[in-house]
Amino acid sequence: MNIKQQLLKLTDSQLKERKQAKNDYFYYKGKCQDEQRAISDPDTIGQSWTVSDNLDYVPAQDIRNKVGPLLRKQARFMFSVPPDILFKPYDAKDKDECEALRQFVDKILTDNGFWSDTLKAFLDCTVRRRVLLRIEANPEQPINIFYNSINDFTYRTTSSNYKKLQEIILVVQEPDTADLEQDKQVWYRHTYTLQKITCTHKIEIFTGGNFDKPISTETIDTKLDKLPAWVILNDAMLGEIHGQSDVTGLRDAQNSYNRKVSDYADALRFNMFGERVIIDADEDSVNNCKVAPGAIIPLKSIDEHTADAKRLESSFTSAEPAEKFLDRAEKDMYEMLDMPRQEELKKVPSAKALKYLYNDLIARCNEKWNTWEPVIKELIRLIIECCSKFNCYREWDHKWDDLQFNIVFNHNYPIPEDIDDKKDLAMQEVQNNVRSHKSYIKDFSNIEDVDGEMDEIIKDIANITAAENEQMVPADNNTE
Repeated sequence: MNIKQQLLKLTDSQLKERKQAKNDYFYYKGKCQDEQRAISDPDTIGQSWTVSDNLDYVPAQDIRNKVGPLLRKQARFMFSVPPDILFKPYDAKDKDECEALRQFVDKILTDNGFWSDTLKAFLDCTVRRRVLLRIEANPEQPINIFYNSINDFTYRTTSSNYKKLQEIILVVQEPDTADLEQDKQVWYRHTYTLQKITCTHKIEIFTGGNFDKPISTETIDTKLDKLPAWVILNDAMLGEIHGQSDVTGLRDAQNSYNRKVSDYADALRFNMFGERVIIDADEDSVNNCKVAPGAIIPLKSIDEHTADAKRLESSFTSAEPAEKFLDRAEKDMYEMLDMPRQEELKKVPSAKALKYLYNDLIARCNEKWNTWEPVIKELIRLIIECCSKFNCYREWDHKWDDLQFNIVFNHNYPIPEDIDDKKDLAMQEVQNNVRSHKSYIKDFSNIEDVDGEMDEIIKDIANITAAENEQMVPADNNTE
């Protein structure tokens, strides 16, 4: 048990789960990177495997990692393009204030590198089952947003509602002491506890190699009525509080793929060269044979037998079945993640058909959004509450404190679209007065000041109309 696990006070079942999560992580990474470490810690062996020593040759281990790239593709599809977040007010008069608030919150997320970290956290979550999203907000200080992996925290839910967190324990190390000896390292244990409608934050500091008793303890009232952290589970079943790894479903196909590729490599190696066969020759003369181009083989016959030497050429006839097997295994992994293969995308005639191919992956990601979106919405609500209570930013406008609005997410998946067709359709909607000019400008231009652009358009229309009216007025005929 390492220091972090000791401070988290993990049970046997929790240690077992983290052991499996560690195994999943190294499996996701692919080939074993440290063979000596894998001997003492088998969970780090990744997709490699142990080989018997009682062999006349070293079997190939040709690892073709498909799991890692597939899970990274899934993460990029989810979060490489951040969603559009809209604040829709319940009262139309608050529209401008809600938009100003949205831009302020968006800047806080950008300053924290939130969407970039979210992509990494999502990938980690799909591999190691869950992540922790948390917020740090102190008076007169900017808000900080962090993600933590499964090894950094543990948690407890309420007895009446398994969906509601009651306590979160987080362990972090002082970065400057990471490379020091154990007795000089400094560790912090943060315990967030929700008691009725009050959240407390206990901070314990450990050092000197004694991790059973802290050198100092401080308990703070956070002034919040909720925990400033959320546990995000990957593909949790009903009533489950731990989550599942996407690696699990890909293991069998990946193992079969690696083994078959390795067997294929060995078969090629053994069948690439022919074999010399010598019959009825003296042992000494056989041992003195030279294997070289054009070499003469001086054979001495045994007794009355006639020595003979010939060559057997090999043939490899299993190539096609092996290729079919590998193609099937790879296809199975793509199907498990509802992801189209490159071969399918090459024959797509239009962007509309391309979107149809991605339909299953979109549905899969929408399902994962059902877990992530409510958490990010709660994060945004808490950011607003902390800015209101703790004056985290001087630019904060307290008119935003009591705004009533709904948060709407528009998911942006990186699928090529027929932009010209969409523009034509949107233009027709504008002409038929079922879509506003502002909406068209906002969706199909890079202009930030939509209102300013509208003013320019109105002026241009007014000038054009005035010019046309002047041309239509007949000139005065002056007669004497």
